[in-house]
Amino acid sequence: MILSPGQLKGKLKIKEKNLKAGAYFHYPFCLKKCPYCHFYSYPGQKEDHLLWLAGIQREISLVAEQLSGLFEIDTVYFGGGTPSGLRPEEIEGLLSSLSKNFNCDLKEITLEFNPETSGRKLLGFKQAGVNRLSFGAQSFSDWLLKSLGRLHSVDAIFEVINQAREAGFTNLNLDLMIGLPGEDAAVFEGNIKGIKITRPEQVAVYMLEELDEVPFKKVWEENPVPEEELARTYENYQAALGQLGYEQYEISNYARPGHACRHNLKYWEYEPVIGFGPSAASHLEFLRWQNVPDLKLWSGAILKGQMNLSEYMVLSQETALKEKLMSGLRLAAGVNWELIKEEYAGLDFLPYEEKIRELAACGSLEITGSRLRLPPGRFLVANSILGELLF
Repeated sequence: MILSPGQLKGKLKIKEKNLKAGAYFHYPFCLKKCPYCHFYSYPGQKEDHLLWLAGIQREISLVAEQLSGLFEIDTVYFGGGTPSGLRPEEIEGLLSSLSKNFNCDLKEITLEFNPETSGRKLLGFKQAGVNRLSFGAQSFSDWLLKSLGRLHSVDAIFEVINQAREAGFTNLNLDLMIGLPGEDAAVFEGNIKGIKITRPEQVAVYMLEELDEVPFKKVWEENPVPEEELARTYENYQAALGQLGYEQYEISNYARPGHACRHNLKYWEYEPVIGFGPSAASHLEFLRWQNVPDLKLWSGAILKGQMNLSEYMVLSQETALKEKLMSGLRLAAGVNWELIKEEYAGLDFLPYEEKIRELAACGSLEITGSRLRLPPGRFLVANSILGELLF
């Protein structure tokens, strides 16, 4: 779908003042496409990189012409792909462009960093303004890293985290994948030992998902992990990370006090995020859109002053409410049910409250004052609980 940024603004009726938003940059290039990855990414060439930079700069100014006065940007996230493939001066240039075009008060700037990226860039990234790094470690097992198609080793993880500390970074996230074929007690113990040694401020513990269209599906089908084993592994991480002082603030995320990712909280708390780059998604008020996942189609439109979208939705109050609950109930803190009823005052909440009472009676939901949440012991079956509540 081709449209102009002005057509987006025409659908918006922003009432809230002092609205805070996040900015997400999708850098789709990597050295090698991982066999489990379902995001838009591929090994790009120099000309792809330059086309992306030109498109991003134009997209920033295009979107800002229509939307800059509606919110203040306070978080930035560079995701991918492998955005650590960017040069520090390119990061600095993008942040500078963002600040010139939007109202910005940047509290958190995250860069996803793969361990195979040269650590020599780290000081430059720090000086460019990045204050949080998210490392795609995935595992502290060399053989498991190989089965995942990763290019780095366990030693590389330790080395790059040491380099990040030396460069002055005090806010690090470590991504780990769990419930993998062949994972055993030794892998679990190795991961926990790795966390103890590196002491990241946050740990994200993910299970494999959306395998239907990726090569890793074959590996999984040859050695599937039973659901009860997945559950046991997940619960072991819950317990071990709690003992190490990490608080579980979301189904897959644990942080030391004060270090939950501000940008990612915007998704779960259903706050505005503006996405830049091919396949990047945006959400603002009752409007959701996503750029087409194709560098040439995206940049071709952008450089002509247009937007090429794979999704464009004006949400009804009912749809927005369901999306808010689906994301918010992933948080350990849950949602403020009374505030939600005020926010969507035009809706009939009686059917929802009947379902809430039923789910609370069987221990699938907890109600404490105005807060509604999933019990931590039910996080693994969150999708089925939310399905009962919302559909």
